[in-house]
Amino acid sequence: MKIEKENNKKNQKNIKSEKKKENDLKQKNEEENKPIPLKWVELDQYIGKPVWDTREEEWRILKGYKRTGNTYSITFTDIVDWNSYNDRLLYLEEVR
Repeated sequence: MKIEKENNKKNQKNIKSEKKKENDLKQKNEEENKPIPLKWVELDQYIGKPVWDTREEEWRILKGYKRTGNTYSITFTDIVDWNSYNDRLLYLEEVR
């Protein structure tokens, strides 16, 4: 009876361990498939091209970017003013 309980505990630990491995693998696969946001140094090559704006949740055409001191700003063709680059993430594919 005592040996049976010990075996049950070992089996339960093995099951938990396997589930954890499966969850870790699933999470890793999801992270690998997740798109990577555009970096500041990459913006030049996307001027005039559509990018996905996560803050507005819509496709926008990147018009320009500038840095003044520690302030990073971007603008789009559908607006006149500059927006903070740090307030949003830009992607090449739609992200919700």
